[in-house]
Amino acid sequence: MKNHKHSNKYSDPDPSVDQASIDRQLRINWIRTIFGIALMGGLSFAGLVFLGVNFTVATVILFFFSVLMPLFGWWNSANLVLKMMRCRPPNMNDRDHARLVRLVDEIYPLTGLKKKPEVFVSPLPIPNAFATGRSPSTAFIAATEGLFAVGLEDREIKAILAHELAHVKSRDVAITSLVAVLGSLFSILLAGFAPGMFNACFSERNNREDLVGKLSNKVKRDKKRFADPASAVTGFFITLVVFYIASIFAKLITLFVSRSRESAADVLAANWTRDPCALATALQKIVDWMNRNKAALQLKILLGGMEPLLFVSLHEGEEGLNPPPPKGWLARLRKWVGHLGDNHPPVEDRVTLLDGLAGSVCPRMHDIRADEAKRRRDRIREERQRLNSKSAPPAVPPAVPPTAAEEGQEGTADEGSETKPGQDPK
Repeated sequence: MKNHKHSNKYSDPDPSVDQASIDRQLRINWIRTIFGIALMGGLSFAGLVFLGVNFTVATVILFFFSVLMPLFGWWNSANLVLKMMRCRPPNMNDRDHARLVRLVDEIYPLTGLKKKPEVFVSPLPIPNAFATGRSPSTAFIAATEGLFAVGLEDREIKAILAHELAHVKSRDVAITSLVAVLGSLFSILLAGFAPGMFNACFSERNNREDLVGKLSNKVKRDKKRFADPASAVTGFFITLVVFYIASIFAKLITLFVSRSRESAADVLAANWTRDPCALATALQKIVDWMNRNKAALQLKILLGGMEPLLFVSLHEGEEGLNPPPPKGWLARLRKWVGHLGDNHPPVEDRVTLLDGLAGSVCPRMHDIRADEAKRRRDRIREERQRLNSKSAPPAVPPAVPPTAAEEGQEGTADEGSETKPGQDPK
């Protein structure tokens, strides 16, 4: 990232947002998404060509649960998520709920959506937000009750809502469902091929025309029978490991596409709000809250299946909010491998991306804590001044010395009112 100056604008949107960086990042993330979909489609097509379809009872059952169920989940995603997260319409008598609706109304005109998604509230205490639906016309946006317990400003909550509406605008639910279906199709092809591997290993059929038979004939011609997948145990396990790696690779492609859509939503939210640092500080505050409230995060087990829909990954902050950069290529490789299974990019990477969009370094958590401490001190000082002004006795106005004319008038009056001895005063 460029060596930007640190931004002191904590409360106001930065008008000098780097629009060129926003446009570039949007293009990059769409290229990544298309590349991931094409790679997954190519993997499934290659499996179909080389492995074929082995119609058995097991493959039919797998097809139902692995392909039809994701499609059903995509079609009914809104209703399923509403029930799982126990969402309900906002209560306009609740200050936080009314605030949520007001902020959605403020950000919605900037999105270009033809229909404003319905707004819901989930009673879960974990601070998060999510949006889903098979299309923008059937989508909804929701926030948890815990989102209002973090102390986020309006601009930060608005940035989070913009991130979720960006998912709706880009039809990310449909994209991730498509990739999941392609990955499930490839897994079904491998599963349908696995019984053939076992049969080939423990039988004498050498006239097979599928991939196992072709590989078996190949190694026999080259006199490398130890690698024969149809008769040698070594070759069988080599083939099994290759297909296991291929299935893991398919899963990693799915997660790669998911992370690219999360980054695209961050960029689009920054473009709409013109305030990338609001999203950066919101991310840090939520992760800091999650680090300080580990007991409440026991709901992670219950929400594990919902993680792709959430604003922040449930595992964020386990290494600390700002972990030290890895030293050496082995440490960097270990960190990279450790995040391959994440649905969201690491928060530190998301904040760094938002720094580039803002054209400056957004406030970090120590800046946020210092700002909050200063605000607390100011509130305490103002409260003490208010109490002191109430308890202090009313000030007596200072006596004004009489003028010379007033003194003369008082002297004349005194002389006229004097009584002689023995005379009664009247």
